[in-house]
Amino acid sequence: MKSFIFLLIFCIFYQTNIQGQTQPVSAIKGINHVSLSVADLERSIQFYTKQIGLLLDSRYEVSKPLAVEKSANIKHTNRKAAWLKGPNGQVELIQFETSKQNAQSNMPVQGPGITHICYQSPTTNSIYAKAKADNATILSRGNLPVNRGFGVQYAYIREHNNIMFEIEEVEKPKFKGDLVVAHVALVTHDIDRIVEFYTKLTGQAPRNRIDNIKNNPKLDDIANIDSLKLRGAWFRLDNMLLEIWQFDNPKTIPNSIPDTYTEIGYQKIAFEIENLETEYKNLIQKGIVFLSKPVSNKGLTEVFLRDPDGNLLLLQSFKEHNNHSVSTLNKLD
Repeated sequence: MKSFIFLLIFCIFYQTNIQGQTQPVSAIKGINHVSLSVADLERSIQFYTKQIGLLLDSRYEVSKPLAVEKSANIKHTNRKAAWLKGPNGQVELIQFETSKQNAQSNMPVQGPGITHICYQSPTTNSIYAKAKADNATILSRGNLPVNRGFGVQYAYIREHNNIMFEIEEVEKPKFKGDLVVAHVALVTHDIDRIVEFYTKLTGQAPRNRIDNIKNNPKLDDIANIDSLKLRGAWFRLDNMLLEIWQFDNPKTIPNSIPDTYTEIGYQKIAFEIENLETEYKNLIQKGIVFLSKPVSNKGLTEVFLRDPDGNLLLLQSFKEHNNHSVSTLNKLD
């Protein structure tokens, strides 16, 4: 039984092979991007392009309030930012004027909140080795990624902002190239409540759900936690997975106060959706609560919301082709 559970977890991770097109299963087209608030934009661009392998797409500055922030009553803060692209996922790096004064992120593995992005690469292109050479902090045990015997090696790492990410190095990758943005993960103290929320939001049930993961020394080594016990759920979107964990040992402690908008760490997850104006009404009928009504500007319609744990989410829809749309990204097999 244990071998079956381990194999199932591996299959969940390994199904992030990127190639052909798939039909969307809901109005959510995919995860458009994940935003990170960082202390030093230039330093972060260097790390995420050189060590991770994302490509720098564009840079920009925001010196006036954004309509979507204003409508959600989010205080404006000047910032400079960079848009990075992987084959199937996008990362927005943001340096707010006040970010250096904020306490740096030290998100525990057991959360709560948005805890990490997972980057998958061939073992011949070791992100682990490159991050270590950059003086990143290795959280997992040992001097090499943890080999669980599936042809995939794993590790949790903190980069220079103290922001955690996960690497999965694959011995025989089915994907082309040197990088896949495998998933974004969040950790909750109440997985049933969060799964219900994301089922409503995405229009689909989790692709996989495992509620009794324990007695696994390899997982203990990856997380650097003894006697790890947790529950997991995975939503398969067009271009990435949304991974959800609840830690039962050590327990994920509820956090009723959402992180500030500019605090260093994972700031938000942005989902792209078809026809936001229509889907906004449908989601309200399902019980989803938004911070405002959608606002439109230059062909982009957006609205902020928070999930039941307070994680910040953004829904976006484009009225015409846009180079930042998920339609420009590779899809999951």
